[in-house]
Amino acid sequence: MIVRGLLDKKFLEPEDVRVSTRHPAALTSLFEKYPSVQVAENNCTLVRQCSRVLLCTKPLDTIRVLSEISGDLQEDTHLVSIAACLPMEQIARFFPGPVTRVVPSLTGEMSSGVTLLCHNAAVTQSAAKETDDLFRALGNVVVIDEENIDVATDLTSCGPALIAVLIDEFARAAVRHSTLSEEQAHLLAVSTLSGTARLLDEQGYPVETILRRVATPGGITEEGVKQLQSDMPRVYDTLIQRTLAKYGLRKTDVRAEADRLLGREF
Repeated sequence: MIVRGLLDKKFLEPEDVRVSTRHPAALTSLFEKYPSVQVAENNCTLVRQCSRVLLCTKPLDTIRVLSEISGDLQEDTHLVSIAACLPMEQIARFFPGPVTRVVPSLTGEMSSGVTLLCHNAAVTQSAAKETDDLFRALGNVVVIDEENIDVATDLTSCGPALIAVLIDEFARAAVRHSTLSEEQAHLLAVSTLSGTARLLDEQGYPVETILRRVATPGGITEEGVKQLQSDMPRVYDTLIQRTLAKYGLRKTDVRAEADRLLGREF
């Protein structure tokens, strides 16, 4: 998704892109559209050829790749990691140079939503701006402090799944209490979500404005709003608490793998 987005929007030229992967078949559709994209022989060869390296692997795999390529990275190579639960302090154990963490979102396929970025102190102002501009091919870019990246990830990268489940449950409840079909309820809920998102985003409506215009005092909508305002804070507090706990466990796994690869006792 990232490579296609950067190429489709012409933020990069195909001949400037090199990829290395364990699964060449996954690149078939990319090569059909951009045959001049090059495939590196291996990870070490790739990092020797590139000034900016995107690590698009799972956290534990990223640690292993870092161990593999650390000797071939140049001091001024800009390392960009999309691995969740992999703090920059762990990356620095293998590479002390410029590092940016990126959290993409599925919504990037629609050139929408938010891509989160945070840069370490070694990333120059010009390199940070260049990277921020690059990821605008996938939609909005928000630069945040790393201490907030887990909660922000819930809102952005996890968000599409979490919001989709909410809408699905809303539609299912309507089916349980009516003769609407699942297809009808789904259409009604999703279309309303789309329109509401446009009011909030494109028109800049505050939530309070929508409530004032829809929820008549003493009316039906107000009754539903009161129920949500009563129940949802607890639901979302629990959601955030559980995901933060999971992030913590994954970070422990990452740290243990880094210790193992560096030959240290955990």
